[in-house]
Amino acid sequence: MRRWLSRPLALLLILGVLATAVPMLGGDHWWARAFDFPRLQIAAGLAVLTLLYMLLAGWRGFVVWLLSLAALGTQIYTLWPYQPLAAKMVDQTPRCAADGRLRVVIANVQRSNLDAQAVINLARDQKPDIFLVMETNERWDRDLAALDGDFPEHMQAIPSEATFFGMHVFSSYPLENASFQYPFGSATPLFVGDIAHPRQTVQFIGVHPRPPQFGQPSTRRDAAILTAAVTARDSESATIVAGDFNATPWADTSRQSLRIGSLLDPRQGRSPLPTFDAKSAWMKWPLDLILWQPGPGLMDLTVLPAIGSDHLPLRADLCLTTNAPGNPAPLQSGDLDRAQAAFDAAASLPREK
Repeated sequence: MRRWLSRPLALLLILGVLATAVPMLGGDHWWARAFDFPRLQIAAGLAVLTLLYMLLAGWRGFVVWLLSLAALGTQIYTLWPYQPLAAKMVDQTPRCAADGRLRVVIANVQRSNLDAQAVINLARDQKPDIFLVMETNERWDRDLAALDGDFPEHMQAIPSEATFFGMHVFSSYPLENASFQYPFGSATPLFVGDIAHPRQTVQFIGVHPRPPQFGQPSTRRDAAILTAAVTARDSESATIVAGDFNATPWADTSRQSLRIGSLLDPRQGRSPLPTFDAKSAWMKWPLDLILWQPGPGLMDLTVLPAIGSDHLPLRADLCLTTNAPGNPAPLQSGDLDRAQAAFDAAASLPREK
């Protein structure tokens, strides 16, 4: 009986091993990159099923549970930085002058979400200095016009074809040298602009590339994320990069972008803080990220309550009167060459629609 019960467990464990190994093959195939997302769930499944299998199969299942333990160790190694025992990339700033604070709130509102009032209330309750709203369309543009009186600065891009990738940027401070860019023939906008805060001008980059999915490799997503990192690297001002990355912070491209842009990820040493899927009880992972270069201090990082979207909003309270060096990951040999290869691959694709 124990042998018969162990067989389906062995099959599930082999699937878990394969799900762990596939992302390690590299490349931009959508089916391979898809396994970057549910690492928390795969790790939990491997832990429970490996224990059950060891109890049922004993030494007869040595090969299977040894492979399973190796896969579990790989997942734990990848996820380790995103829990409280790991080293923090940026420490908490205990206090900040009132005129040095900068609050950033980002929200993927989901195009089909009809609860515009919840988003308007979010902005008015949280009072962000920068409010990045994603997945907007013409209807959302009309609804969000209610916030024009709350923010002196407002820019938007509403693609006529990539209608799930509209973007609105609201700012309490002047926007300078600001524009929406469409790198490598992408139909999804990338916002780049300077926020003229009285204490310090900061560059703000808003990203929302398409995710890897059936028939759609991660090529342009990776190029967009790395473009933001290179733009941050070349900036003379401290840079904040924020948005729905459609990539988890532990994905290879996300970690490479940290190294290239000298960006700090406040989740490291704290928690994964999942923001997607807000409507699922267990399939959750962090897609919405707020990163920045050393200098601004971190006062608070919070996932905010639901707004009717499949994403939860994310808020970061920063301090511009401190000089917080943080602990950015050092650039690795080959990082810039791999970024250029990603740019070349994206540029070779047909223009996106």
